[in-house]
Amino acid sequence: MPGPLSSPSGSSNWASSVPGRLVAEGRYGVLLGEEPQAARSAFEDAVGEASLKDEWLRDHRPVVTWPGGQFGSGRLDPEHPLVGEVSEAAVDTGAPRPQLAADVYGSALRLYAGIGGIPTLHYGPGDPLQAHAPLEHVEIADVVAVTRALVVLAIRRCGVAG
Repeated sequence: MPGPLSSPSGSSNWASSVPGRLVAEGRYGVLLGEEPQAARSAFEDAVGEASLKDEWLRDHRPVVTWPGGQFGSGRLDPEHPLVGEVSEAAVDTGAPRPQLAADVYGSALRLYAGIGGIPTLHYGPGDPLQAHAPLEHVEIADVVAVTRALVVLAIRRCGVAG
C-alpha cells in the first residue's frame, strides 16, 4: 500500500503530493550598458535579502544558478547615420519605415557593437517573438522586401550609386 505522500506507483513526485522542492526557471535581462555579472549580482542580492525576511527561507536559503545563454546589451545611437540609411533604403524600395526600438533578446549585436565598436542594428523580416519558437516562420514577401532594402543599402554604402 502506498504511503500518504506517494502516488499509486510509489513515486512521491505526482500532482497531489506536497512538493518537497521548487525549481523556478526564467529569464533575467540586463539594462542597456549593464554588465551581465552586475545584473546577476543584483538579482542574487535581491533573492538573498527577500529570504532574510522570511523565517522559513532564512533556514532554507534559495539557490540561484545561471544555466543557458547570458548576453550583454548592445546599442546604436539613434542619431547614427546607419539608422537613417537603413530607413531610407527601406522606404525607397517600398517597404514601411522601420520602427526604432529596443528589445530584450540575445543576439550577436552586442559583440559587434559592444566589443568590436562596429555600428550595428537589427533589420530583417519576421516577428522576433516567432524566432526560435515552435512553428517559427517568416513571410516570403517580408524576405523579399528586406532583401531589396539591403541591396539598395549595400550599393549606396559602397558608393556604386547615389
